[in-house]
Order: sequence, then C-alpha cells, then structure tokens
Amino acid sequence: MANPSVPSRLPERRTRRAVPLLFAALAFAVPASATPAGEPATVDLTYKVYGGGLLILSLDTKAELGGGRYKIASNVATEGLVDRLFHGRLTSRAHGALTGTGPQMERYVQDYKGRFGDRSIDMTLAADGTYDVEAKPEDGGAIEQGVLDPKAAVGAVDPLTASIHAVLSGAERPCAATVPVFDGRRVYDLDFSMQATDSLEPRVAGEFAGTAWRCTVVYKPKSGYAREWHIRRAKDPLKPATVWLARFDGAENGAGETQSFLLPVRLQISSAYFDAVAHLTHASIDGRQLIASAEDTGD
Repeated sequence: MANPSVPSRLPERRTRRAVPLLFAALAFAVPASATPAGEPATVDLTYKVYGGGLLILSLDTKAELGGGRYKIASNVATEGLVDRLFHGRLTSRAHGALTGTGPQMERYVQDYKGRFGDRSIDMTLAADGTYDVEAKPEDGGAIEQGVLDPKAAVGAVDPLTASIHAVLSGAERPCAATVPVFDGRRVYDLDFSMQATDSLEPRVAGEFAGTAWRCTVVYKPKSGYAREWHIRRAKDPLKPATVWLARFDGAENGAGETQSFLLPVRLQISSAYFDAVAHLTHASIDGRQLIASAEDTGD
C-alpha cells in the first residue's frame, strides 16, 4: 500500500502537553472490518482538525483489511498559520495479522522531521512477544523520556494498530475496550467507554450528518514518562477525548454478506491550552465514496 508523504507540524510548546492525547485519539481514526477473515477491503479517510475555529491540521489514512492481514498508513499535515510557523512532517505505517483475539502488529515505523527535531521509531515484534526498537535519538530528543519498563510493553500494540483493536468489537459493543499501546518510547492505555447516541449536524458541506455513538477516550500513562512530564500533567491534567462513531456498510463479500465498518466521524479534545475538533470529511471503501469532501464535490 502506498504511503503518501504529507507534512506535519505541531502547535507551540505549551500546547504540546495536549498533543499525546490528540494523536492517540486521531490514531483511532482507522476503520476495522467486522469480518477480518473475509475479502480484503481498502479504506481511505481524510480528517480536518480545527483549533479556535481555524483549520490547523489534516489527517489522511489508508488501510487494507482482510484475508487475515492488515496494512495502515497515516500522514498528518498542518494547515494555515500553524503550517507557516511550525514546519514538519509526520508519517506512520504498520502491518500485521488479524487474529481471533485482535490485530497483532509485526512492524511499525514512524518518522517526524521538523520544528522539534528529527525523530524516528522502527519497531518489530520479536519471537518472545517483546519488541525490537530502533529509536532516533535514543534519549527521545525533544520528548521528555523517562525510564521504560520492557515488561510493560508486552501485549501492547502500536498506535496505528490500536485503532483497529479498539473497533473490532463491532456495532454491538462500540467503544468497549481498554487498549495497551507502545509507541516505541512510552507505554500507555487507551480506555474507551460508550456514553450516548447523538444526532450530528454538519457545520459545512462534506461533514458527516446522522446518528453516531458518543464515546470517551482516556489516555493513561504507564511507563517511559519523565518526572517532569508527571509534574506538568499534575498541574494541567489531560482531559478525556470524545469520539463519535458511525456505522458504514461496504461492498458484499464472496458469501453475499455486507462488511460493516465503524468509523470515527468526529473527535474532540481539550485542555487548559489546547482545544481541537476533528471532522471526517472524506471516506471511501474500495473506491466507493461514503462521505465526499468539498473538494470532491466542487463546493
């Protein structure tokens, strides 16, 4: 699967304390087939992220799911004023197996180049269930890196694979999961819980309209965080993110059954310094458009 290059930049330093939860929520923005052993499906999604009413980020993600395998590529780019102030690029990709107990990552690669220094992660699953990680720089660079307990990462998945893990429960149990995540430097839990059903109205053409499940996502650090990070978090706690999920039907499989997908259609995160809302503006499954952006429609 192609991994298109899209630039990524981050907000000013004081807002970075909210960035881990923002990207944890955005990592959720990858679909999962309700029938992972069926025919492979290709899903293409685009999200637009707004802060203070201004467009600040875009997220493009592509996934191939089915036949017992998955591949994901995710790319983040800043827009507008943030783009001019904080130039950079963030790309991530992962692949692995879809098993009866959930997805299992085999390799995860992330690259960031920009305002806060170049960083990269390349990790693979070892035979004993641990991870072989090559991180540059080793000390985390701009990241406040703490001591990582290798045992804490056993059984965890990478951020992209976590998105599949969280939605494999399907429409019968939306947002009913606690997912352990290892990003190559830190281990944390994403705790999903369903709150209510809402009827969403679009703000502009191309955004989702209809019924969606409203869920909360709590970011819980476990290992690899510096003391300074915990002190800052105590003064400015990370608030739970909110995600709205909607069900979409794809094409029929070989058995004449329709594959269903739970897609995040809206994401919301806030802190004392950073507020952002992400909207799903383009979605297609095997080339069939489910949501068309303003660019797609020419509006």
